Amino acid sequence: MMIAIGLVFGAGWRPAVWLGPAIGLASLGGSIAGAGWPFLRSVLLVPLGFALGLFASWVELTVTRTTLLSGDATVRIVGRVGLREQDDRGRYRYTIDLERTERPTLSRPPERVRVLVSSRHAPLSIGARYEGVVRLRPPAGPAFPGAYDFAFMPFFDGTGAFGYSLGPPEPSEAAANLSFMEWIADLRLGMGERIRAVLPDERGAVTAALINGERAGIPDEIENALRATGLAHVLSISGFHMALVAGMVMVLVRSVLAAFPSIALRWQVRKIAALAALFVTGFYFLLAGDNAATERSFIMIAIMLGAVLVDRPALTLRNVAIAALLVMAISPHALMTATFQMSFAATAALIGAYGAYARWSRGSEEEGTSFRTLLLVIVGVFVSSMIAGAATAPYGIYHFQRVAPFGLLANVLATPIFSFWIMPLALASVCLMPFGLEYLALHPIGWGLDLVFWMAKSFANTLPDYAVGQIGARSLLCFTAALLLLSFCQSRLRWTALVPLVLGLALIPPTLRPELLVSEDAKDVAVVFEDGRVIHLQKRPNRFISKQWDRAFELNVARGKGRSPGFECVDKICRAQTRSGLRVAWTDQLERIGEVCDTADVAIVARAPRMKACRSGARLVTLRTLRETGALALERDDAGWRLAASVPSPFEEWNRHRAEPWPERQARETFDRVRPKTGAPFVSDSAESVRRGDPEP
Repeated sequence: MMIAIGLVFGAGWRPAVWLGPAIGLASLGGSIAGAGWPFLRSVLLVPLGFALGLFASWVELTVTRTTLLSGDATVRIVGRVGLREQDDRGRYRYTIDLERTERPTLSRPPERVRVLVSSRHAPLSIGARYEGVVRLRPPAGPAFPGAYDFAFMPFFDGTGAFGYSLGPPEPSEAAANLSFMEWIADLRLGMGERIRAVLPDERGAVTAALINGERAGIPDEIENALRATGLAHVLSISGFHMALVAGMVMVLVRSVLAAFPSIALRWQVRKIAALAALFVTGFYFLLAGDNAATERSFIMIAIMLGAVLVDRPALTLRNVAIAALLVMAISPHALMTATFQMSFAATAALIGAYGAYARWSRGSEEEGTSFRTLLLVIVGVFVSSMIAGAATAPYGIYHFQRVAPFGLLANVLATPIFSFWIMPLALASVCLMPFGLEYLALHPIGWGLDLVFWMAKSFANTLPDYAVGQIGARSLLCFTAALLLLSFCQSRLRWTALVPLVLGLALIPPTLRPELLVSEDAKDVAVVFEDGRVIHLQKRPNRFISKQWDRAFELNVARGKGRSPGFECVDKICRAQTRSGLRVAWTDQLERIGEVCDTADVAIVARAPRMKACRSGARLVTLRTLRETGALALERDDAGWRLAASVPSPFEEWNRHRAEPWPERQARETFDRVRPKTGAPFVSDSAESVRRGDPEP
């Protein structure tokens, strides 16, 4: 099943609709015919999983109809507020279900948008009407060939555009009727406000993230320190948090019921405790919001608690496999995400190691002393952190190209603080909120977080995380095979994991740095040298893009005086030369296209002319061509040089908005009437507007 989903979402394979059912029927027929041979029957059932993966992928791609905005647009929107968050600077971020667009009316309006409002205004409540002028744009594409496509998740989540407001929204009254999910969102909002009323600083922001999943208010300084020390996973409600909550509820309920002999002797308190844990974790899941990692974690916890209810072992690899199958059946695209891969890798490795230890210690009849039990707990925390860190490291490097040197030590020290201090008090604070006594638990939580923050900052300052480059998909597949063999095999067969492990290490490619990098908006251009030095076109390049380039290719910015060392800018044309001598010219003036074409090997124009090639033979890069290719990287091989595209052709479903009509410009006289004082350009993709001027040079 994983192979089929990986081929569809990772390799861009789109098989015929009949192929999945045909393989499934053939597999079922073969297994029925081979009923007398158990091994043969098991082998013949393997293609059934492949068929189910194809079918689930086809269903998801067919039913997902998210409209991604085809370009930047300035438009007045009217919609219903579905979610509200506040960041550490006091700005509000609204998730809005659009009802209509005005001035102009968009021909392809997204169903849902996310808007950041910096202007002072009375916060809009959940379910209220949002009316105002906003600047929208589609999700960003990959920053370089092979990078993560930021349009992937919004397409499946239903968010078609992101942007910011041009002025405050119009005041709106609270909604009279809220749907169930809106009521949950309003409850989440109220809980977050009560938490921040007691802990108004970064401690309140992190506490809110742990309790209700609201991460917008966490300062960058704290998030960067936690990420540099490998502790960023505690900010996202995932399996770690779900397991702690479920475990605490089970222990608490079972202990209370066991104190009453009349109940403990007549009822199965273990199952009652499991039901209570299932109810609480279900509420926790709803409270955490529409989060893919939380959804997967809840499914896994629900299966394990369900195993308790039917008198089956809870911590088994069979349950992990069932949880993974359910998640892939519901959301096949989740297989390609870092959260799915890292969470299931850690869980499978931990349960596999637990099973190996249980089998090894099965024959031991030594009675445990208090000291021995404490020692086992301490060693268990250390070993668990080491196993989880080793299991998730390949996926972290593949997706983020970074390694946290102090990750193991930080997790060993911080995990007990979260497990035995912060999370139990977080559960207590939620129970105390109806009585207005949550401050009794929140203040101690703040003390624990102060300790974690101090530790994270100290480690991050001493030895911060560093870029390690890319490891490649082939290496990741080999590491995945090694992990599965180590976790699922109980006999000496597990030693065969050494083969894919060594092969994965051997297949890690050397860091091949491109000579030139171009962002998809043509505003960020970088020339890269063999030793990792890089010079940017802009004096202050886009941090979001440049950081991805630095991590993936292990780059170091070349320091020097002037606007952009290495680029010579004269008369609106900036020129540079790659390490192999190719001439690069950049301009944002339409009238200079002919000149840059005649004097460069790569001509970059940050505008959208209709021409797609230079008469001189130079490679022309414009906003129009970048819509088709995405960001570019100039690479060399035996055949010469080429500009590698980051967006595959033909477009996959989450990139088909690139083929839609180019955004159009509102008529000037209308624009002057509605433009806010900020003076931002007014662009939309309305069919009723005047088309953008794009003359030939």
